[in-house]
Amino acid sequence: MAPDILRVTSTSLMLMLLTFCMGAINLEAQVAGLANDEVEALLEVAAQLGKKGWNPNMTLCNETDADNKVFCDCSFPGGVCHVVGIYLKGQDLDGSLPKAIQKLPHLKQLDLWANYLSGNIPPEWAVTKLEFLSIGVNRLSGKIPSYLGKITTLRYLSIENNMFSGTVPPELGDLVNLESLILNANNLSGELPLALANLIGLKTLRLSRNNFTGRIPEFIQSWKQLNALEIEAGGFTGPIPSNISLLTNLTELRISNLLGNGSEIPNLDPIAGIKYLMLSNCNLSGNFPENLTNKSQLKILDLSFNRLNGPLPHSFKGLPLVQKMYLTWNNFTGPMPEWIDTRDSRNSIDLSYNSFTSEPKKLADTLNPFKSTWDWNYPKPVECLNAGILNKDIHFYISPRTRQKVMQQQPVSLDYKFIYIFFGS
Repeated sequence: MAPDILRVTSTSLMLMLLTFCMGAINLEAQVAGLANDEVEALLEVAAQLGKKGWNPNMTLCNETDADNKVFCDCSFPGGVCHVVGIYLKGQDLDGSLPKAIQKLPHLKQLDLWANYLSGNIPPEWAVTKLEFLSIGVNRLSGKIPSYLGKITTLRYLSIENNMFSGTVPPELGDLVNLESLILNANNLSGELPLALANLIGLKTLRLSRNNFTGRIPEFIQSWKQLNALEIEAGGFTGPIPSNISLLTNLTELRISNLLGNGSEIPNLDPIAGIKYLMLSNCNLSGNFPENLTNKSQLKILDLSFNRLNGPLPHSFKGLPLVQKMYLTWNNFTGPMPEWIDTRDSRNSIDLSYNSFTSEPKKLADTLNPFKSTWDWNYPKPVECLNAGILNKDIHFYISPRTRQKVMQQQPVSLDYKFIYIFFGS
């Protein structure tokens, strides 16, 4: 009898161990307290996104991969865990934005950047408590829904690089906690709604590569907390508003391709901490502002493709950190300033297509002083500044009006390693 009893006892023990192990697996899947309804909601989210591989018998809360993880907070009373973050960046997801996130009441951060998701933002999201929403670089389309303005907990919103169209809904002005709004690279049109002036806590605003109309609005003065303002090729009409000088916290200002009338460079003297100043193709005129020579934090300055004239300042000692300076395609005159020869040779400067009356004593690999003819019917060979034979790359620009004539010419032999020709469009 003893062997039989032992056999039964061993079998029972194995069953008990198996039951315990299965229970442990399920417990692990729920992270010692992740509610069953949130496990089910995560599986719904995965199905709607087109996410493969998730199942109830695995650890869904996983923080080992920054671009492919579900973050759970287990600090709630009783050891209960809740999903607070979903990060699925660059995972080749080809589904749609998941309606099921409304079933995750504690979800604060959702990052679905760089996938192949299509459709629009579900209305079910209006009841969420999201604080961070990144759905950029997908295939989303349609109008920006007005109910997006109901997620008033949002601090960060990025829908860049999609196919959203139509106007920006005024309801976005209800996102009073918003600090970053990124709408770059869509098909948005119309004027910016006045309601956006309510976003007084904005620190980052990016509107580039859209089809907006009208002028850059005067109500930008409401965004006094702005650190970064980017409006490159946004469709807006100039000039740059003079009250931009009130945005004294700016460290990054990027505006380009303004249509319509231009103006002189606005007074940027109050913006002492600017690091990146890019005002290319804004139809700016007048002389180089002296107050730009004392921006001690400035790293990149781009004033290319404008109508600036007169001589350059004699000294740029007030720009100790500048790394790149683009002044090409203006009408600067006078001698090449002496600081060109004494600057740090690692810093890149493009002075091409101006009307300087002298050339630099030294021509470093990081200086482009190519002369512009400023004559569309120039009958002579193009003059290059005399710098000897250089083992370097040379970049220059040919406008659409001269493209055809250039292409008809015979090839020429030059003592340069490569020549890159940029054709205008």
